[in-house]
Amino acid sequence: MPSSILESFSLQDKTVVITGATGGIGLEISIALAEAGANIISIEIPRDPSSLELRRAIEATNHHITVFECNLKDQQSIHDTFAAIWKSGDLDDVMSINFRGTYLCIQEFGRELLRLKRPGKIINFASIASFLAQTNISAYCSSKAAVQNLTRAVSNEWAGRGITCNAICPGFIHTKMCEDLYNNEEFSARVVARTSMGRWGEPQDLRGLAVFLASRASDFITGESIYIDGGIMGR
Repeated sequence: MPSSILESFSLQDKTVVITGATGGIGLEISIALAEAGANIISIEIPRDPSSLELRRAIEATNHHITVFECNLKDQQSIHDTFAAIWKSGDLDDVMSINFRGTYLCIQEFGRELLRLKRPGKIINFASIASFLAQTNISAYCSSKAAVQNLTRAVSNEWAGRGITCNAICPGFIHTKMCEDLYNNEEFSARVVARTSMGRWGEPQDLRGLAVFLASRASDFITGESIYIDGGIMGR
């Protein structure tokens, strides 16, 4: 048991495996986890141009980062990547990356934890679109709904083995991927009007929850999908 409440949030000497670490949200969360004490293993697409920025950011926290390249749409690539770790658009694409990639990573990660009889924490990224269907992005909504229900299913299966599984569900977050929408005055005004806090979220807004779900402070929490949306789903 941790000796203090602050110690319960510490990730000192822990190792975090994260996919999508070079993106706006992923980068911010990776830095937060490193600042909380964790060493980072980043699974990235081959020749990711943002990889150098991630490395520099993590090394600035005086923590270690190891990078593995992986095609998250290919089962063999995921299997080979996790084997190495343990030793040391359209509907098809959206489902392959958002859901199938998530499913296969959980499968590989969990299989080894169960074999070693070790506890672990899985944090998925779903979305408010998991619950709130929106026009023109049906593939995205479907994939994120699948991730949300996968989170619940995995939590039910593995909770008794010391493995928790939760999901973070962001609302509208200002990242490079959403830059065009953010700069669209009409669309951005609708987002702000729907958000109780009256603004877009920033990647930094997700840091605290990610550290909490990765730490011992959340040991009795599993199967939850938690909104970070400025109040959209509270209406």
